[in-house]
Amino acid sequence: MSRIAQLREWTLVLSSMGIAHAVRDRGEAWVILVSAEDHARAAEAIRLYEVENRNWPPRRQRELLPHARSLVAPLLMLLLVLFFSVTGPADRSSEWFARGTASSDRILHGELWRAVTALTLHADTLHVLGNALTGSIFLSAVNRRLGDGRGPLVVLLAGALGNWMNAVWHRSGHLSIGASTAVFGAVGVLAATQLALDQREKGRPWLERMAPVVGGLALLGMLGASPHSDLLAHLFGLGAGLVVGIAASILMTFSRRRGSSAAGSADADAPPPPARNSRAVQIASALAALTIVLGSWALAFRTV
Repeated sequence: MSRIAQLREWTLVLSSMGIAHAVRDRGEAWVILVSAEDHARAAEAIRLYEVENRNWPPRRQRELLPHARSLVAPLLMLLLVLFFSVTGPADRSSEWFARGTASSDRILHGELWRAVTALTLHADTLHVLGNALTGSIFLSAVNRRLGDGRGPLVVLLAGALGNWMNAVWHRSGHLSIGASTAVFGAVGVLAATQLALDQREKGRPWLERMAPVVGGLALLGMLGASPHSDLLAHLFGLGAGLVVGIAASILMTFSRRRGSSAAGSADADAPPPPARNSRAVQIASALAALTIVLGSWALAFRTV
């Protein structure tokens, strides 16, 4: 706090106590003058004020991300770009696009794997590079919270769910490709997990708690509303990310509380200890995500 701000607060304290005073500039410092009979009362009032307002306002604790930075997200996006070099740009004669595009008619008639395979197909080089760049940013943030295995799995599920919701909305005649639905799913997961973190802070206004959701909608407006983008796919991806992110937060909270109880933690506000099977969970999640993608493409090419 600056000296001028502190001086202003002290004079307000004296005014509230009805203590007559005057402020003088002595060149190197400001001086508050009071009468001799009010000196002791004025000094005590200022002392009590300083004691009562020490460390106020309290600093908001910075989030301690449970997982370290890694190159997993950029490497996954690099694989997406490499896969584009195999499939090539969108072409109706391409077997990849014929079998993997998210066709609303085919998804609703049982070809659910298209909700996954469409996330790996892109119209052109600019399309895949844009999704790879934004995907690296948002997936990295998700991985810092959920881990390098669980993060990609959750984002993949959000993207697939968003494509399915898009198919249900359009019912027929709609085609969609691109990882952007999953990218906005990652934004939704971030917003949902931030909401879960904010619930631990007591006394925060409701509007502040909804800030992550508002931020996600703002990103949707900035990044997902270009004339050539599938706005509804992005919106459904964001919504699916919120749903999946809330579910993941609930499961993680339950797991951490159980771990804390087993460890006999006495401090309820202390960060929960890491689960002993965390590495196994991350590996299993990564394998599940890989199985979903490869299995979806296997189903796509087995179908006549």
